[in-house]
Amino acid sequence: MYVMIFFYIVFSSVIAFGVTYNAARIALSERSRALASLRVLGFTSGEVTYILLGELALLTLMALPAGVFVGYGLVWLLSPMLDTDMYQFPAVIEPSTYGYAMLVVLGSALICWWRMGRRLIGLDLVAVLKTRD
Repeated sequence: MYVMIFFYIVFSSVIAFGVTYNAARIALSERSRALASLRVLGFTSGEVTYILLGELALLTLMALPAGVFVGYGLVWLLSPMLDTDMYQFPAVIEPSTYGYAMLVVLGSALICWWRMGRRLIGLDLVAVLKTRD
């Protein structure tokens, strides 16, 4: 059972990182032209980075409580489906489970934000602002 739990933890951590990294890359690709325009208008790279990463931080912090409630509901929904004649899996959720899950999401978000900040600093202003046909 502990091996199964270990693999669940590893897979969920990879999924959490993938979701946050994908959201950060999409946000950067959608807003690269607007952020480059702000840089040309005189904003510093720190201010432009703060705009993008502030939005991502707000989305992440708003998603954490929603994820807790959805996860709690899924546990109570799926726990009876795992019961067999020989075994029963009670729905027991420790408070530390929520803390660990939030730390994993915030840790992966920090890594993604660091990567996106590095990409924003190296943003090629001329290439981004060229007129698209």
